Amino acid sequence: MKKERYYVSDISNISGLTKRTIQYYDNEGVLKPAGRDENNRRFYTDKELSILEQIIFYRNIGFSLKQIKEEINYNDRKESLLDILSKQEIYLYSQLEEIQGRIDAVTTSKQLIEEGYTPPWELLSKIMRDINKVDISIWSNYPFSETQLTIFEDVFDSQQLVFNFYNTFRKISIKAVSYKGAGVPVNSSLAIELAEEWINMVEKVTKGEPEIINSFLQVDKHRERWNKGEKALLEEAEPYLEDILKSYYEGRND
Repeated sequence: MKKERYYVSDISNISGLTKRTIQYYDNEGVLKPAGRDENNRRFYTDKELSILEQIIFYRNIGFSLKQIKEEINYNDRKESLLDILSKQEIYLYSQLEEIQGRIDAVTTSKQLIEEGYTPPWELLSKIMRDINKVDISIWSNYPFSETQLTIFEDVFDSQQLVFNFYNTFRKISIKAVSYKGAGVPVNSSLAIELAEEWINMVEKVTKGEPEIINSFLQVDKHRERWNKGEKALLEEAEPYLEDILKSYYEGRND
């Protein structure tokens, strides 16, 4: 039942937060009470309850209190809400991608050991340090041309597809760096499988269409705009990728 006034104990019972937390939100300026009653007790209204529901949601998806205080306006403006949630979505994907990169490095190292190779621990450590510093949010502000934007929006019709591609690209690059450092021959079964992974990835996103291929090549030409970790990873992987692709196509033509 709705009430005209809710006190700290009411808010605590409704939200599941402790009284101390609610008072802390007040002290931090995140959730201010509607006013004080004749006994100087803080009271809240349905408006503050609605704001608290949003605070709890934002906290549960990783926002800090500082972010909530400084960046979030409690209104129903669609544009404002979409902007806030989009930024957080990218931030959470960044965390997910960092973890996935570590998993890919572990999986690749296990595979090398199973095949009788010694993983290049020092090289892998350097690459992983660089990857862990990557901030993929820069791609949301990347200066794509109008043509590139149109093409990429058609190729990747959802954000999930963008991250799937990014994930595949990075996984292949980590494998290439690891294989090169471990001395995996370019004509080995591991290298052949890796070449096929790269070819399948390229064919899937470009469909062999010159305009799409050219758009990716234009982005590749401006690596100075990439994250340093991404750039370092690809430059370390590129020579080996070129060698295994050359060997792969020569083998098919024999």
